[in-house]
Amino acid sequence: MFDELLNNLKEFISSKVQEVGHELEKRFGVPEPAEPFVLIRQFTPADSTITKGGIAIVGESWQIEAYDDNAQRLITSTEPLRNVILFEVAEPNVIECVLACRFKAKAINTEKPINVSFGTRRQGQWGTITTFRQTGVSPTEEFKSYEVRAHFRKETDSAKIQISVQFESSGILFIRGIELLQASAKPRSQS
Repeated sequence: MFDELLNNLKEFISSKVQEVGHELEKRFGVPEPAEPFVLIRQFTPADSTITKGGIAIVGESWQIEAYDDNAQRLITSTEPLRNVILFEVAEPNVIECVLACRFKAKAINTEKPINVSFGTRRQGQWGTITTFRQTGVSPTEEFKSYEVRAHFRKETDSAKIQISVQFESSGILFIRGIELLQASAKPRSQS
């Protein structure tokens, strides 16, 4: 009987945690676009990346590499093995919008997915504030299409829109066809 009560309590708590998670995502997540996305910037291998080392151009793709040399890396570290900033652009000239970063990618020789992050970086009076969303590129031999969306609101401190890559383990990421898109945001329901 005690086990049954404990299991019921666990299920109840789990369902409430999921409800809270869904509510937070609804309130603070990326809103739906109110219209189709419009291309505002396309990046090609002719564009220079912010990070220079460990990046090569292979055909129409960037080949980004990270190798773990095990030099004093803590097992519990929350820092990625390597953070590569691909591009930064000025914030859009709108009050609020939904931004999307679309690209094709494949990851090889890696134990963990390689994360492609997209979002804003602001330099405020209290330091740098970053708001990023990410998607993981799992090991595969074929290019797949990905999209990461972010919610942008103009604030007093100007922002840079940033596209970056984080490696949690050794590996190689091939990425191409990077597009930055924008659409107005649907108003959120106040229920």
